[in-house]
Amino acid sequence: MQALHFVHEPAARAAAERLRDSILTENGCEAAVYAFHKNLPLKRMHSDLELTFPACYQSKQYKIQISRPVAQVLVSSNLIEENQLRSHAIKEWEFMYDRHMHIVMHGFFEHFRKAFSTMFIDTASDLKRSASSNDVKTRGLYCAGSVAKGIGLGLGHITIGYLSVYGEITDVLDHAVYTFDPYRYLRLVCVIFIVMFLSIVIQKHVHDLV
Repeated sequence: MQALHFVHEPAARAAAERLRDSILTENGCEAAVYAFHKNLPLKRMHSDLELTFPACYQSKQYKIQISRPVAQVLVSSNLIEENQLRSHAIKEWEFMYDRHMHIVMHGFFEHFRKAFSTMFIDTASDLKRSASSNDVKTRGLYCAGSVAKGIGLGLGHITIGYLSVYGEITDVLDHAVYTFDPYRYLRLVCVIFIVMFLSIVIQKHVHDLV
Protein backbone atom coordinates (compact mmCIF):
# COMPACT_ATOMS: atom_id res chain seq x y z
CA MET A 1 0.00 0.00 0.00
CA GLN A 2 2.82 2.40 0.78
CA ALA A 3 4.25 1.83 -2.70
CA LEU A 4 0.90 2.67 -4.31
CA HIS A 5 0.59 5.86 -2.26
CA PHE A 6 4.18 6.80 -3.15
CA VAL A 7 3.73 6.44 -6.93
CA HIS A 8 0.69 8.72 -6.78
CA GLU A 9 2.56 11.50 -5.00
CA PRO A 10 3.19 14.62 -7.13
CA ALA A 11 6.99 14.35 -6.82
CA ALA A 12 7.03 10.73 -8.00
CA ARG A 13 4.70 11.49 -10.91
CA ALA A 14 6.81 14.48 -11.94
CA ALA A 15 10.00 12.34 -11.89
CA ALA A 16 8.27 9.66 -13.98
CA GLU A 17 7.13 12.26 -16.51
CA ARG A 18 10.66 13.66 -16.80
CA LEU A 19 11.97 10.15 -17.40
CA ARG A 20 9.27 9.55 -20.00
CA ASP A 21 10.12 12.77 -21.84
CA SER A 22 13.84 11.96 -21.88
CA ILE A 23 13.15 8.47 -23.28
CA LEU A 24 10.87 9.88 -25.99
CA THR A 25 13.40 12.48 -27.10
CA GLU A 26 16.49 10.26 -27.16
CA ASN A 27 17.61 8.48 -30.33
CA GLY A 28 18.83 5.01 -29.38
CA CYS A 29 20.25 4.16 -32.80
CA GLU A 30 22.19 7.42 -33.01
CA ALA A 31 23.57 6.93 -29.49
CA ALA A 32 24.62 3.35 -30.31
CA VAL A 33 26.39 4.43 -33.50
CA TYR A 34 28.13 7.25 -31.63
CA ALA A 35 29.31 4.90 -28.88
CA PHE A 36 30.52 2.38 -31.48
CA HIS A 37 32.60 4.94 -33.38
CA LYS A 38 33.85 6.56 -30.18
CA ASN A 39 35.43 3.28 -29.05
CA LEU A 40 36.96 2.36 -32.40
CA PRO A 41 40.79 2.25 -32.19
CA LEU A 42 41.19 4.37 -35.32
CA LYS A 43 44.90 4.95 -34.78
CA ARG A 44 45.60 1.20 -34.80
CA MET A 45 43.19 0.60 -37.68
CA HIS A 46 44.81 3.26 -39.88
CA SER A 47 46.94 1.90 -42.71
CA ASP A 48 50.04 3.96 -43.45
CA LEU A 49 49.86 3.12 -47.16
CA GLU A 50 46.49 3.35 -48.99
CA LEU A 51 43.58 4.03 -46.66
CA THR A 52 40.84 1.87 -48.20
CA PHE A 53 41.34 -1.14 -45.93
CA PRO A 54 42.31 -1.33 -42.24
CA ALA A 55 45.79 -2.36 -41.18
CA CYS A 56 46.35 -6.02 -40.36
CA TYR A 57 50.14 -6.34 -40.78
CA GLN A 58 53.07 -4.40 -39.39
CA SER A 59 56.75 -4.19 -40.22
CA LYS A 60 59.09 -3.26 -37.39
CA GLN A 61 61.94 -2.74 -39.84
CA TYR A 62 60.09 0.00 -41.75
CA LYS A 63 57.89 1.01 -38.79
CA ILE A 64 54.66 0.86 -40.76
CA GLN A 65 51.27 -0.83 -40.42
CA ILE A 66 49.56 -1.84 -43.67
CA SER A 67 46.47 -3.60 -44.94
CA ARG A 68 46.32 -7.05 -46.54
CA PRO A 69 46.06 -5.81 -50.20
CA VAL A 70 49.01 -3.48 -49.70
CA ALA A 71 51.03 -6.32 -48.15
CA GLN A 72 50.22 -8.58 -51.12
CA VAL A 73 51.36 -5.92 -53.58
CA LEU A 74 54.60 -5.24 -51.69
CA VAL A 75 55.45 -8.93 -51.34
CA SER A 76 54.62 -9.75 -54.99
CA SER A 77 56.74 -6.79 -56.12
CA ASN A 78 59.69 -8.01 -53.99
CA LEU A 79 59.73 -4.68 -52.16
CA ILE A 80 59.39 -6.43 -48.83
CA GLU A 81 59.93 -9.97 -47.62
CA GLU A 82 57.01 -11.94 -46.24
CA ASN A 83 58.95 -12.87 -43.10
CA GLN A 84 59.33 -9.14 -42.32
CA LEU A 85 55.58 -8.83 -41.73
CA ARG A 86 53.95 -9.51 -38.39
CA SER A 87 50.29 -9.74 -37.50
CA HIS A 88 48.94 -6.38 -36.34
CA ALA A 89 46.36 -6.55 -33.54
CA ILE A 90 43.82 -3.75 -33.65
CA LYS A 91 42.66 -4.44 -30.11
CA GLU A 92 44.75 -5.99 -27.35
CA TRP A 93 42.72 -7.57 -24.56
CA GLU A 94 44.13 -7.76 -21.05
CA PHE A 95 42.88 -10.43 -18.69
CA MET A 96 43.27 -10.56 -14.94
CA TYR A 97 43.91 -14.30 -15.03
CA ASP A 98 45.78 -16.34 -17.61
CA ARG A 99 46.00 -20.04 -18.31
CA HIS A 100 49.77 -20.23 -18.71
CA MET A 101 51.59 -22.58 -16.39
CA HIS A 102 53.99 -20.58 -14.23
CA ILE A 103 57.01 -21.64 -12.23
CA VAL A 104 56.01 -23.11 -8.88
CA MET A 105 56.28 -20.52 -6.06
CA HIS A 106 56.20 -17.66 -8.59
CA GLY A 107 52.86 -16.39 -7.26
CA PHE A 108 53.95 -16.80 -3.64
CA PHE A 109 57.09 -14.69 -4.08
CA GLU A 110 55.18 -12.09 -6.09
CA HIS A 111 52.49 -11.68 -3.42
CA PHE A 112 55.08 -11.86 -0.63
CA ARG A 113 56.84 -8.92 -2.30
CA LYS A 114 53.53 -7.03 -2.37
CA ALA A 115 52.90 -7.91 1.28
CA PHE A 116 56.35 -6.63 2.31
CA SER A 117 55.86 -3.43 0.33
CA THR A 118 52.41 -2.85 1.83
CA MET A 119 53.27 -3.68 5.44
CA PHE A 120 56.56 -1.81 5.68
CA ILE A 121 57.15 0.64 2.84
CA ASP A 122 53.60 1.95 2.37
CA THR A 123 52.89 1.94 6.12
CA ALA A 124 56.10 3.85 6.82
CA SER A 125 55.14 6.44 4.21
CA ASP A 126 51.70 6.86 5.77
CA LEU A 127 53.21 7.22 9.24
CA LYS A 128 55.64 9.83 7.95
CA ARG A 129 52.75 11.81 6.47
CA SER A 130 50.78 11.57 9.71
CA ALA A 131 53.70 13.05 11.64
CA SER A 132 53.03 16.41 9.99
CA SER A 133 49.64 16.68 11.77
CA ASN A 134 49.56 19.03 14.78
CA ASP A 135 46.58 17.36 16.43
CA VAL A 136 47.77 14.50 18.65
CA LYS A 137 44.42 12.69 18.54
CA THR A 138 44.17 12.90 14.77
CA ARG A 139 47.78 11.79 14.45
CA GLY A 140 47.19 8.76 16.69
CA LEU A 141 44.03 7.70 14.83
CA TYR A 142 45.77 8.11 11.48
CA CYS A 143 48.78 6.08 12.66
CA ALA A 144 46.57 3.29 14.03
CA GLY A 145 44.55 3.21 10.82
CA SER A 146 47.68 3.11 8.67
CA VAL A 147 49.18 0.24 10.68
CA ALA A 148 45.92 -1.72 10.64
CA LYS A 149 45.52 -1.15 6.91
CA GLY A 150 49.09 -2.22 6.18
CA ILE A 151 48.84 -5.37 8.28
CA GLY A 152 45.45 -6.30 6.81
CA LEU A 153 46.53 -5.85 3.21
CA GLY A 154 49.82 -7.61 3.89
CA LEU A 155 48.11 -10.64 5.40
CA GLY A 156 45.72 -10.65 2.45
CA HIS A 157 48.62 -10.74 -0.03
CA ILE A 158 50.30 -13.55 1.92
CA THR A 159 47.06 -15.56 1.94
CA ILE A 160 46.69 -15.09 -1.81
CA GLY A 161 50.32 -16.18 -2.21
CA TYR A 162 49.70 -19.43 -0.36
CA LEU A 163 46.57 -20.06 -2.44
CA SER A 164 48.52 -19.39 -5.64
CA VAL A 165 51.08 -22.03 -4.60
CA TYR A 166 48.23 -24.54 -4.31
CA GLY A 167 46.92 -23.52 -7.74
CA GLU A 168 50.36 -23.74 -9.35
CA ILE A 169 50.99 -27.20 -7.87
CA THR A 170 47.61 -28.45 -9.12
CA ASP A 171 48.36 -27.01 -12.58
CA VAL A 172 51.69 -28.86 -12.65
CA LEU A 173 50.02 -32.11 -11.55
CA ASP A 174 47.27 -31.75 -14.15
CA HIS A 175 49.84 -31.10 -16.86
CA ALA A 176 51.91 -34.07 -15.72
CA VAL A 177 48.89 -36.35 -15.72
CA TYR A 178 47.98 -35.22 -19.23
CA THR A 179 51.57 -35.62 -20.47
CA PHE A 180 52.07 -39.12 -19.07
CA ASP A 181 48.52 -40.36 -19.59
CA PRO A 182 48.89 -43.72 -21.40
CA TYR A 183 45.24 -43.74 -22.49
CA ARG A 184 44.98 -40.35 -24.18
CA TYR A 185 45.78 -41.77 -27.64
CA LEU A 186 43.29 -44.58 -27.07
CA ARG A 187 40.62 -42.01 -26.22
CA LEU A 188 41.50 -40.05 -29.35
CA VAL A 189 41.12 -43.21 -31.48
CA CYS A 190 37.77 -43.93 -29.84
CA VAL A 191 36.53 -40.42 -30.58
CA ILE A 192 37.61 -40.72 -34.22
CA PHE A 193 35.91 -44.13 -34.49
CA ILE A 194 32.66 -42.76 -33.01
CA VAL A 195 32.68 -39.81 -35.41
CA MET A 196 33.25 -42.12 -38.39
CA PHE A 197 30.49 -44.46 -37.23
CA LEU A 198 28.03 -41.60 -36.86
CA SER A 199 28.92 -40.22 -40.29
CA ILE A 200 28.29 -43.66 -41.85
CA VAL A 201 24.92 -43.96 -40.09
CA ILE A 202 23.89 -40.48 -41.20
CA GLN A 203 24.92 -41.21 -44.80
CA LYS A 204 22.92 -44.45 -44.73
CA HIS A 205 19.79 -42.65 -43.48
CA VAL A 206 20.18 -39.95 -46.09
CA HIS A 207 20.58 -42.57 -48.80
CA ASP A 208 17.45 -44.41 -47.60
CA LEU A 209 15.47 -41.18 -47.65
CA VAL A 210 16.62 -40.39 -51.16
